[in-house]
Amino acid sequence: MIEETTLVAPETTVHIQITNGQLVRKCIQDMNTAALYYLLDVERTYQDWQRNEFILKLEYIIRQFQADGDTYLNAVQGACGGSCSKGQNGYLFIGNNSKNYMNLLFVEDQLELQDLYECSTFRTNFKNLELKKRYYIDPKTQRLMRFFAEFNAAMDSDDPF
Repeated sequence: MIEETTLVAPETTVHIQITNGQLVRKCIQDMNTAALYYLLDVERTYQDWQRNEFILKLEYIIRQFQADGDTYLNAVQGACGGSCSKGQNGYLFIGNNSKNYMNLLFVEDQLELQDLYECSTFRTNFKNLELKKRYYIDPKTQRLMRFFAEFNAAMDSDDPF
């Protein structure tokens, strides 16, 4: 007598939770600012701007990437390396052709996106990233960064004046 054994695997259900922050990152990578109007909370501010103003500023930068020949932004995970938002996670967005870049910190609480903002001391674990021109959502940040770069260069030089 031959006995047959049939094994039946129990059905497994896997629940994958996609956060609002992950969707926002994907939209930025895809250069799809229109979808951000549905994903970002109209009641919140992002980098201290109302949602619509923040999206318009981001849209302007996306057009700059597109004008440089980019069709997609690669996202490299990193965090604030300074003392202001130390350890806050975010992404370095790098144009797929131009290698121009911008960064955003993603402030989340219990998987809910609270804020997005630029970071002047953003760091990643990658040392040899090819980066060219940085784009800023806030032009004041760009001016401030240029001032500090010139100031630090002057402090490092031997010229007293």
